[in-house]
Amino acid sequence: MHLNFILAAALVGVRTSLAGLIDREFPHLIIPLHQDNPMYPYGTQYYGNIQIQDGAHQIWTEISFDVPPNVASSCNLAFAFPPGAPWTLSGDESLGPLTFDVWYISPAMNQSRDAWNQNTRPAVQSWVANVQVGYDGFVQIIGGSVSCAKGQVAQFLLSPGSERSFGLSWFEEANPINGITYEMWD
Repeated sequence: MHLNFILAAALVGVRTSLAGLIDREFPHLIIPLHQDNPMYPYGTQYYGNIQIQDGAHQIWTEISFDVPPNVASSCNLAFAFPPGAPWTLSGDESLGPLTFDVWYISPAMNQSRDAWNQNTRPAVQSWVANVQVGYDGFVQIIGGSVSCAKGQVAQFLLSPGSERSFGLSWFEEANPINGITYEMWD
């Protein structure tokens, strides 16, 4: 077992002893935006993809959650990339952490329309988190707390965290949890 998963389990244990997990939601829409094909709407997918090559050829991903009404008092985004799950990472860790950013976007995603072209996708509202990912599945999140959108839609944009070459792709799945989730705590 990787040390990172032991540490992650310990941190989750501390969090659940202070508060209980009410619900965990998986994305209902995952829409890639390709810089190299800026007018083409790729529609919703089952995988996420964030990429940049030599400062260009970027792929960003829009994520949407349908948040149920509940009694949650705090909410956050969580990421998991366990060994053996369907995910890939590329980039040179010797140059520094491999990171991506998460942004709130206006809740107006449209799988038939959204493309890289700014005129066809929701506007970025504010920064949510910076996420560092390691080849061993290590995930460190700076930020990540979000407002509890009880009974509403919560939508986010995931983009590369720097201009250097980086790539992360994953198939969103529940067992084992792999990818991004929206967690609600009491």
